[in-house]
Amino acid sequence: MTKNETLHIRVNEHVKSNAENTLRLLGISISEAVNMFLHQIPLVGGLPFDVKVPLAPESVVASDKMDLYKKLDVGMAQIESGDVVDADVVMRRLSDKYGL
Repeated sequence: MTKNETLHIRVNEHVKSNAENTLRLLGISISEAVNMFLHQIPLVGGLPFDVKVPLAPESVVASDKMDLYKKLDVGMAQIESGDVVDADVVMRRLSDKYGL
């Protein structure tokens, strides 16, 4: 199939960079990935993935500004009391347990 159409799209530079890094690990370019994506649309009759609002845990959902501030206060209290785990420790634990 001849490729004779060009797409020009605007994306956030970080989104593009993250995608390029991931695709590089897969051995494909962004152009190849977009081509694969476009081929999938007619095969599945729409987008080849679910498009939906992700469900967040209740602890992070804020119904309004005051609710957000209350949740932030809880988080700050945890930080101030030392009830936290260093992100490097969390990542190491995830890597050890799940191979991430």
